[in-house]
Amino acid sequence: MTGALIIATGKTDHQSTFAPERQIGRISALERMVLLLQMTGIRRIAVVGDEREWPKKLVPSMNLVFLTASSEGEMLDSIQQGVCYLQDQCTEILVAHGNVPMFSEKTVRMLLDAEGEVCIPSCHGRCGHPILLRKSCFSRLLAYQGENGLRGAVEASGIRPNIIETEDKGILSDKNTGTSYEALSESHDVRKMKTSVQVRIRREKVFYGPGIHQLLQLTETEGSLANACQRMGISYTKGRRLISTMEEQIGKAVLATGQGGKHGGYSRLTEAARQIMDSYSAFQEEAEEAVQRLFEKHFQKISDELEEERKLS
Repeated sequence: MTGALIIATGKTDHQSTFAPERQIGRISALERMVLLLQMTGIRRIAVVGDEREWPKKLVPSMNLVFLTASSEGEMLDSIQQGVCYLQDQCTEILVAHGNVPMFSEKTVRMLLDAEGEVCIPSCHGRCGHPILLRKSCFSRLLAYQGENGLRGAVEASGIRPNIIETEDKGILSDKNTGTSYEALSESHDVRKMKTSVQVRIRREKVFYGPGIHQLLQLTETEGSLANACQRMGISYTKGRRLISTMEEQIGKAVLATGQGGKHGGYSRLTEAARQIMDSYSAFQEEAEEAVQRLFEKHFQKISDELEEERKLS
């Protein structure tokens, strides 16, 4: 599985602060990155941010995982925290810089198709973001304790990065491109017409959808409903309510709880919960493929015409 890590806190190379809430076009920088990553089929996305409330508010609505880190730490600290969290869930991780949100879908797909333990995009001789890390290098990058950031960790690991040449100015910060993000946003991929499928399952009430699906996945990963709620940026009360509604509608227990474990108690999924979770994942994937075929049948001409009008304007 491919995961993505968006770094939105820590010291940057230019000692500037991260601004994931910055408006670019009609949406924020963070929303823009998440939508682009989801367009490429990446579903496991973690955001490393500080204690500010703003990034957390996006987490429940966009199916993200939120990891808290100090804004005074180094950027590599945030990367290592994110890689440590995702390493058992993903075979490769795309690391995106919170101040470089304008990369294209084509660039992401080029990185995913490229060979190498570390793949870095480049535009006119300047390397940028996002950077692809593969599982074989995770442990070496996590072990690095030097002061030269991710570049130092890669060099110390003896890894020769695969530099992927692109024409994508969006991989660079607007300080280095000579082109403003606002100008780039006019042609950015997230403006393209596309489908958005969110499957919900109901009996008398809706009891299963994207929110409870992510909650169960995280509970399985974390071994704790409370920790899963924290990662999602929702209250424990809301998480418990989602579980209770599901149990009420299917007539079976969803979680088995017990004493012990790392934090004094644990939660694990029952067989009934796991069966619904796995079926939902497969159904969602097939539904997206089917809806995409219908979109191309009914909307592709309209979408193409809008793109041509945009290019001429």
